[in-house]
Amino acid sequence: MNIIVLMGGISGERNVSLSGGKSIFSALKSLGHEVIAVDPALGKECIIDIENKHIPNEIPSEDELAKFETKNFIESISNDIFDKCDVVFNLVHGKWGEDGRLQALLDLKGVKYTGSGVRASSIAMNKIHSKMLFQAGGVLTPEWALFGKSEIEDYDKIQDVRDEFRGKLVIKPADQGSALGLTIIKDGNLDDIQKGLEKASKLTNNILVEEFIEGRELTATLINDEAYPLIEIIPHEGYYDYKNKYTSGNTDYICPADIDENVADFIINTADMANRLIGAKSFSRIDFRLNDDMQPFCLEVNTIPGFTSTSLVPMAAKAAGLEFPQLCETICEMAIKQ
Repeated sequence: MNIIVLMGGISGERNVSLSGGKSIFSALKSLGHEVIAVDPALGKECIIDIENKHIPNEIPSEDELAKFETKNFIESISNDIFDKCDVVFNLVHGKWGEDGRLQALLDLKGVKYTGSGVRASSIAMNKIHSKMLFQAGGVLTPEWALFGKSEIEDYDKIQDVRDEFRGKLVIKPADQGSALGLTIIKDGNLDDIQKGLEKASKLTNNILVEEFIEGRELTATLINDEAYPLIEIIPHEGYYDYKNKYTSGNTDYICPADIDENVADFIINTADMANRLIGAKSFSRIDFRLNDDMQPFCLEVNTIPGFTSTSLVPMAAKAAGLEFPQLCETICEMAIKQ
């Protein structure tokens, strides 16, 4: 196959995307495919030498991201190389990669690509819209409230939400991934809540405040509607933030998760229901919190989950006997058939 791997982009997950894209590039090349690495943030000069590129492990700075223009995406997808490829493996995370806009450009170009389409990508990226669908469809999800930028100093609203969630809450941008802008508060301190809102507001206009669910962190993987082993996530310190996600050795992963078979089946069925409500296809990762009463609370559906060396979808696939190169190839084949 002639395959383009899209990676990079202009969100705070740029380096994560480059790292995962490099892994996919090498895996597909090892199977004999013709592979081109493309960073749509670079416009006309979008083809990159990913094999020799140094990729920092930290979040890119605002100044670094500000140098990229969104029009570069249009110039990149207009490149003739897209007319000659069989499929695009899209691994651009965050805004302008995972939110439906890049998918729309690929649709207009008439190119087949991996992952979900415009509608599902847009819904999944917006955690508010996702949670509304979960609630309407009977999928248990943590209680939540929405804050706009103008409300981050509204102490009356902050106190009302704090009291409603019994002082334990999660604050995060409604349209970001990789735990960017995330704050977890368990003591109900109003000043800390306000600081968490300020932190999230630097990345978005819409801030999601959720009830924090005490319990275990689990994730489900679906590939072509087939369920793969559940994974339990246990950070050594703190919570599963950007650093613990992408620093090898900071987090323990139990795969398959050590939970009752009936509970596991219920989580997988719930993941499938959430996936269908969103309209996701091809491959996705669905995140949960499991409380002490064995109730799984669905947090979100990830339509372009990570593919780095510490990422969860490749881990689940390997536990099921599917090695990384074959996983990448399978996803490409699915996209061509669809």
